[in-house]
Amino acid sequence: MNYLFKIQLCGHFCNECFEPLSEITVRLYSRSDEETANLAAANPKTTFSQLNDAQVKHKAPLLLAEGVTDEEGKVDLQLDDKYDGKAFDVDIQLTSSGEGDDKGKSRHLHLTTLAPTWRKYEDKFVAVWDYCLPQRICCLVLALLGRWVICGRVIHCESHQPVGGVEVSAFDRDWLQDDPLGKSLTDSDGRFLIEYTEAVFRPGTWIDIELVGGPDVYFHVRHPHTGAPLLIEPPSKGREPGRENVGHCFCVTLCLDGDMPHEDVYPPPVFTHIGAYNHQTHIDSSPGSSGLTLGDGRAFYNTIRLNGTLPKKFAGGQMEYCFDVREMQSDGTAITSWTPVSLSQIPRTVIGHLLKYAPAYPGDPNPIKSKPYTVNGNPGELEANVVAGWIRVPQESNAFGPGGFFQPNGNQITLDTESLGTWADVDLTGLVTGNSSTSTGQALVQNRYFALRMRVRKVGDPGSEQVAGVCQHLAVNNTLYDNILRHPAWMAQHRSDQLAVVMVDIGQLVVGGGCAEIENDLDVKFTAAHPTMGNVVITMSGPGGPYSFNLPGAVPGEQYGTATPNGFVVADLAPCAYIVTLRVQVLLTTGDDIPDDRYDQIAFCKA
Repeated sequence: MNYLFKIQLCGHFCNECFEPLSEITVRLYSRSDEETANLAAANPKTTFSQLNDAQVKHKAPLLLAEGVTDEEGKVDLQLDDKYDGKAFDVDIQLTSSGEGDDKGKSRHLHLTTLAPTWRKYEDKFVAVWDYCLPQRICCLVLALLGRWVICGRVIHCESHQPVGGVEVSAFDRDWLQDDPLGKSLTDSDGRFLIEYTEAVFRPGTWIDIELVGGPDVYFHVRHPHTGAPLLIEPPSKGREPGRENVGHCFCVTLCLDGDMPHEDVYPPPVFTHIGAYNHQTHIDSSPGSSGLTLGDGRAFYNTIRLNGTLPKKFAGGQMEYCFDVREMQSDGTAITSWTPVSLSQIPRTVIGHLLKYAPAYPGDPNPIKSKPYTVNGNPGELEANVVAGWIRVPQESNAFGPGGFFQPNGNQITLDTESLGTWADVDLTGLVTGNSSTSTGQALVQNRYFALRMRVRKVGDPGSEQVAGVCQHLAVNNTLYDNILRHPAWMAQHRSDQLAVVMVDIGQLVVGGGCAEIENDLDVKFTAAHPTMGNVVITMSGPGGPYSFNLPGAVPGEQYGTATPNGFVVADLAPCAYIVTLRVQVLLTTGDDIPDDRYDQIAFCKA
């Protein structure tokens, strides 16, 4: 039996400061001694210990699984066949990033012994363990890694409200030259995190000597864009109690007086486009209209991209949104009531990217790293939370912090239009080329019409709900055609699941057989059909070509009959092989792409 153990580790630095522990090697070891049950029941904070080399070597044969945590502190461990479902040890390995002899040195720590509660899921057993190292242990881990952390919050002195989006810089007070420890932007809750190593504040020259071992910290707070000072602490602040010789975990609250920087003013959320088409100005979308794109007269099909503006905030809080759909008659009368678009109708949608500053820059040529943020994404991708059908806009707002910054790209959802109804294929068995597509008893296919709307609200607050954009009338067609006989008189092919009816034949070959030679007459039979059909063209290639044909007039939704030579005499054609091509333009779009022209071809020999 397969066992999957899903872990997420974080560190509790102080107060409400919790951060994921990334790039940590996690190992699971089997054990079966008499202390196992007691250890498995104990609180991890009482079982934590540092392992020496001998202990690590002793455990090596008992290894069940290992992996490295990602930037969110997550790792999935697949236990091998040696595992019997019983308790196991959870150990971690750290690599120091400090200076001197400790740099690159590995430390091995035992966190706890666990007896997970396994739950059957598909073909495996799965258990989950979320654990946040308590402050005492977390700060010890930082010390072993050679890392230091300042975790803080910026508030307004009078109102005590958080101040988001300001730049906080930390410095170490030195005798000759103060050392910058790092900087960070506050998030929407006023919180910031600065990480650094001993290398940025250790003594440099013989006179640049600290009186004590840790940094003596003071801060500057500035406007992120203008650089205007909001708080400038004097270097002497670093010599005050509580700021002098700070440890590996240091937490602080900074307060600002006076007028604060204005919060970001978000544009209102609104659904404006289907793909590249503005549904008000580039689609004939008023009730009872054609529902087609203006200018090129296209209906929509397949998967369409609904987009507009997607701010993070609405009504003073986190924004969430959803879409509704209802079917309409061609005259604009509603057939159904508004129905929420379900998650199953939304293919993978990239609604933006999570941006994070690259610490190695300028050594790294790209100052910002990005990952796609999705709705209904693939396994392992960043996904926006969806609760009861409402999509919650990601709130990350600090590109310089561990959380990153969510940058929306305007996409709201992609919608599978095939899911909007039942699209029965049209069976055209027995259709003779040159006849109407209705000659077998099938009616001409018609477009269907739908209305779409976006709703937005503050997370969990029905009273704040608003409609944020409506496309009132949209033509959609996903009908396919089955059992179409292509070039029947010469190596005929049956085709199904076709986007349009496209058939061409030659009357002389129908009578005389596919290899009959053409002498003086050439009757090109054709049938083309689709509700939004564009140009229908027949051409011929061969010596002296290309050649064109005159076609009988079209009727709504189809064109058929016999095409005649335009400007050439069949009898005068040179003896050779010729190819007749019927090409049909199908006026459909996803909003971003259009289908290629459909075509059929038939060849003949001129005597």
